[in-house]
Amino acid sequence: MAEVLRVTGLSKTFGAIRVADDLNFALDLGECLGIIGPNGAGKSSLLNLIVGLIKPDAGSIRVVGQDITALPAHRRVRLGIGRAFQIPQPFPHLTVYENVLVAAFMAAGCTGRRLRIGR
Repeated sequence: MAEVLRVTGLSKTFGAIRVADDLNFALDLGECLGIIGPNGAGKSSLLNLIVGLIKPDAGSIRVVGQDITALPAHRRVRLGIGRAFQIPQPFPHLTVYENVLVAAFMAAGCTGRRLRIGR
């Protein structure tokens, strides 16, 4: 199968706290991987490393062969890499439909005049 994600030697510390230590794994197209562990084990930090919300101290992240380790989060979103948070923060003045449209337009890299919400 085609490899879609490869994490190699990923490490991250916050002071004395090590949230990832030489982590290695790969996912092929159609594969599913579960990340389990107690609170504070680094599960969310791993996701934040992959989506680019935090930078690793060492290692690399490749998506479909492309090294994305140095890409900022907004560039990763345009490649289809993102995450959902446990506590959603929608725009309260928009409808559900409009909130979803904002996310879709942002993922497509649309800005300014191209952001016209209509049905």
